Amino acid sequence: MLDLSKAIKESEEVYYTEEKVISLGKRDITLLIELAKANSRRRVRLCCHSSLDDTLHEMVIVHEKNTYVRPHKHLNKTESMTVLLGEADYVTFSQDGEITEVLTLGDPRSEHTFFQTIRDERFHTLLVRSDWLAFVETTKGPFKKEDNVDAKWSPPSKKEKEVQSFLKSLIKEVDKYKLNT
Repeated sequence: MLDLSKAIKESEEVYYTEEKVISLGKRDITLLIELAKANSRRRVRLCCHSSLDDTLHEMVIVHEKNTYVRPHKHLNKTESMTVLLGEADYVTFSQDGEITEVLTLGDPRSEHTFFQTIRDERFHTLLVRSDWLAFVETTKGPFKKEDNVDAKWSPPSKKEKEVQSFLKSLIKEVDKYKLNT
C-alpha cells in the first residue's frame, strides 16, 4: 500500500516516493484521485523513480475528464502507457496538426487497448473520456525539459479560453475521425 506520509510532495500535482518496493492497489488509485480532486488542475502523478536524473521514469498518473494534455512530442524517447482505470482517446497528429490516428484506450477489463507505446517523434495527446483516468507512464530518463516539444498549433495551458475552445474542437474532430474509420 502507498504511504504518502513517506512521499515527497514536489507540488500539488507531483509526489515522489523513495520506497524500495512500491506496490499499489485499488485503494491507492482512489487515494490518488482524491489528491487530484484537491488541486486546481485536477491531476496528480506519483513518481516511482527517485529523481529526474534516473534512467527509467515510472509514474502513476491520474487525470480528470477533459484534462488538457497539450499536444507534444518527445525527442529521442520512447513513452509507454498502461491504463489502470478509465477510458481515453490517444490521438496522434502530423507536424501541422492533422489527426493521423485515434486509439481508444481502456483498462484491461474493457474491450479497448490497455497498453500503448510510441517510439518516434510524433505529436500526441490524450482526451480523457471517463470521469477519471489512471495510468502508468514509463519513459527513459533523465528528464530534460528540452526533450519535450509542445505543438505550436495548440494553445498553452495557461490560456484557459483558448484551451477550452481547442478541446471542444478537438473532441468534435476525434469523434468524426472515429466515425469515419
